[in-house]
Amino acid sequence: MTKTPSGQLRADEETGTYWATPREATLAEVHPLLMAVLLMIPSYPSWALCSVDVYDMGSGAPIGSFDIGFDPRSGRACGYFNAVGYEQLMSKPLWFDYSGDESDVIEAFYLLMRNARHVQ
Repeated sequence: MTKTPSGQLRADEETGTYWATPREATLAEVHPLLMAVLLMIPSYPSWALCSVDVYDMGSGAPIGSFDIGFDPRSGRACGYFNAVGYEQLMSKPLWFDYSGDESDVIEAFYLLMRNARHVQ
């Protein structure tokens, strides 16, 4: 998303998805399917967890949240998309690789969800 010099979004860029500032999550706060996967990992306590609310750019309406567990040392991550209006959009959390920091892991998971056509 880019902004015009005045800081306003251009009309042709008001589609897609954006997310709020991620927050650190506890195991009890993530989706139960993600929790079950993470508990099976012997090194789970060294993993980071985050949750981030996701919105439709055109309307500003919430579309759900991403819950993601990631290991900064190995570059492995596992995420779940809690979609508004769906009891269970995903049948299981998705494993993926990433490089970088927390914002990079969120971007990588977003791209997976976009390619699966779960978000714009």
